[in-house]
Amino acid sequence: MPASPAGHGGLASRRFAGRVTQVVTPLGIEITRLDGSPQRIAGRYAAQSDGVWLAMLLAETGTEDGGGNAAPAHATLATEGASWTLPVGGVACGPLAVDAVLTLPRSFSMLYVRLPRLALHPRLLAPTQLRVGVLESKAGIRRVLAGFLQSLGQAIEAMDARQLRAIELALSELLIGCVLSDPTYGGGEPPVNRRIAAMHGLCQLIEAELTNPDLTMTAIARKHGISPRGLQKLFAATGQNFSQYLRQRRLARCHDDLASPLSAHLSISEICFRWGFNDAAHFSRSFRAAYGRTPRAWRRDALGDGHED
Repeated sequence: MPASPAGHGGLASRRFAGRVTQVVTPLGIEITRLDGSPQRIAGRYAAQSDGVWLAMLLAETGTEDGGGNAAPAHATLATEGASWTLPVGGVACGPLAVDAVLTLPRSFSMLYVRLPRLALHPRLLAPTQLRVGVLESKAGIRRVLAGFLQSLGQAIEAMDARQLRAIELALSELLIGCVLSDPTYGGGEPPVNRRIAAMHGLCQLIEAELTNPDLTMTAIARKHGISPRGLQKLFAATGQNFSQYLRQRRLARCHDDLASPLSAHLSISEICFRWGFNDAAHFSRSFRAAYGRTPRAWRRDALGDGHED
């Protein structure tokens, strides 16, 4: 979102300063820490309309808005006639497709996270049906999310690629858990929230069975207590089918293991068989189609020339 000076009088003509620290995870989640003077951050992302953003106010300092005027007591979030106070430690959230305005009247530190659909899909089915708002973060999983974001804001500069992979998985799961724990947040539409909950449960079952090479849609449907047809309908709403999702998750696990020193003693074939693939050549073709390089090249880049296989 574009930023502009916030305040009164002649502030727009005054210089304002800030520092931006950003990392991007393998799935394209942008994690940014902003440290700056009073600002207004507004707009929407037309190019990524099917993603979600999160913002946590880490700290506020000063009593003036930068133009010599007394600053309002708190930062605020506003959209389409609604507004909320955003206290220090508060978490704001919304779909990228919807206009929103964050007004930061004091010098501040803020963590801003932008999650593309790829990082959520298919477990969070319809980001555009979520609404802009401030998550209550005093209890339960929303308190866990707030603590996680607080720690992430403090440690952002020390993250390497392997740590960022773990971060993106945790972010996605925590966000989904927060939405499921607050039915009114998901746009106040119970059918949407029930569908999200059902899909989340399915994905957890699949994750636990990834190592089973004989895993079938029928077996997962039976464990979830729905018909195979019902399972197909849930996946159809995500733009994927069961087989595509299963392959995607297995490839992601192999991708992680190939880059992990903890799996350096395993051959590429052992890793692909470990995660349910039956054919090493098919795995290699699928991996290259998904990540743009062969498993061997990815492992060499991640671990060094001494790990060819």
